[in-house]
Amino acid sequence: MMSVNGKMSEVLEHATNESRRPWYREKESMETNQKARKAYEALLTVTARIPVTAEYAEFSKGVKNLSQQYFGKPYGKEEVNTYVTAFHDAVILYSLAVNETLKEGLSLKNGTLVTQKMWNRTFEGITGNVSINEKGDRFVDYSLLDMDPETGVYEVVANYYGVSQQFVDIPGKHIHWAGNRGGPPSDVPVCGFDGSLCSDELFPQYVIVTSVLSSVVVVFIIMSFFIYRHFQLEAELASMTWKIRWEDIVSTKKGVKKRSGSRQSLNRSIG
Repeated sequence: MMSVNGKMSEVLEHATNESRRPWYREKESMETNQKARKAYEALLTVTARIPVTAEYAEFSKGVKNLSQQYFGKPYGKEEVNTYVTAFHDAVILYSLAVNETLKEGLSLKNGTLVTQKMWNRTFEGITGNVSINEKGDRFVDYSLLDMDPETGVYEVVANYYGVSQQFVDIPGKHIHWAGNRGGPPSDVPVCGFDGSLCSDELFPQYVIVTSVLSSVVVVFIIMSFFIYRHFQLEAELASMTWKIRWEDIVSTKKGVKKRSGSRQSLNRSIG
């Protein structure tokens, strides 16, 4: 499943360049095709480079005509399979080795000798200059294709040339990174490729312990504050000289009766 948020990009090595809209399926619904198109924004394709020359265009046209004539297979706007061009150049390489072997009066039954004559040489093929190193490996040219999010069509944005080992951008073209990112995603995801760099727990153990300890400290500080305020108020009340003890308070009614009784005693004394 391809990423559509731009956090990851995928690179597909494809031997052919047969479709400029690989996300599209004629029998699928518009909704399904649009979802596929969105996903393909995160996909880059690497394929064998197709030369832009008159010779190759003529060769491609001839292949398409033969395909229609002998096999009933119409190509349409699709490019000729790169296996066809590779086979064409392989035949040229073999014929060069055979001619040299015969010119030297050597036997074609010596397969090792014929093969060695195909090594460490360069010749002109339908795909351009074909170079074989001293070990018999070909220096292959590749193209990097990216989908234009506006048109939904894959286009060549850069080429890699095997002989010079150079990666050359196509003028006016650039990679459209998914998720409207201005550059490529990180080489390594945040949690690693297998998620091992991130904990499976919602809250790690150290977070839980720290939270509990912090809560205990906060509660202790609040309780200490209230206890301190309580004793502070008690101390302030105890230092007040106007404070009257409860037993020193005399009821008002009793006081009236006592005063009345005193007045009566005083009257009897006078009388």
